[in-house]
Amino acid sequence: MTIQQFLFIAIIVLGASMIQALFGFGFGLISVPLMIFFVDLPTAVVTATAVSTVSCAVQWWESRAVQVREMAQRLVYSALIGMPFGLWFLLNLDARLMKAILGVVVLVGVFLSIKGFDLQRLPKTFDYAMGIVAGVLSTATSTNGPPLVFLLHARHFSPQDFRAVLNRVFTFLNFLTLVIFALAGELTIDALRLALFSIPVMGVGVFFGTRLRTTINPDHFRNLVIGLLTLSGLSAIINAIFS
Repeated sequence: MTIQQFLFIAIIVLGASMIQALFGFGFGLISVPLMIFFVDLPTAVVTATAVSTVSCAVQWWESRAVQVREMAQRLVYSALIGMPFGLWFLLNLDARLMKAILGVVVLVGVFLSIKGFDLQRLPKTFDYAMGIVAGVLSTATSTNGPPLVFLLHARHFSPQDFRAVLNRVFTFLNFLTLVIFALAGELTIDALRLALFSIPVMGVGVFFGTRLRTTINPDHFRNLVIGLLTLSGLSAIINAIFS
């Protein structure tokens, strides 16, 4: 890997980690579609997962006083069901197809959110369904955020609870995803080297991102989440078409 590749990936990690710190999600959604311009998809997925695990764990510790354990547990338990299927998709399906599917799923969620699709009256079983989808995406693309963000957004979680749930769930899912990657032989030297290089850069991004939280009006938080999801979905689809 060249120095130029490292520099471009450092810029991607810096921006993605700032977004992650601001909103509680977005690292994988932003970093993976951009990283694959410079490295192959498995390397990008493993790198993003490793870096995001550290980032989410730090932010989970910061928000440990927020009481959102019940929702977080439902999502983690159900995601365990989907993770083996996601690994199979990563190893057996065309990378372009996976990216296109991810983009479409994200944009469908955006459309439903804009239309005011209300999940507050749906039973808890819907939470488990979204957790399973998140588990599939976690090992398949390292972008397990879309179904969880859609769920919490539609259930009208406050920004503080929103970030707290996501950081708890992402920490568990990302760590388990790394374990699965290790067992499957996907933790290559290149991916581990890139992750170790990226973690200090991520720390800088989280530092600035957490300090920018006070600049976001809670009333605008939901609109910003929708905007970020839209850009992520379009990025994945464009990347699938032109890669």
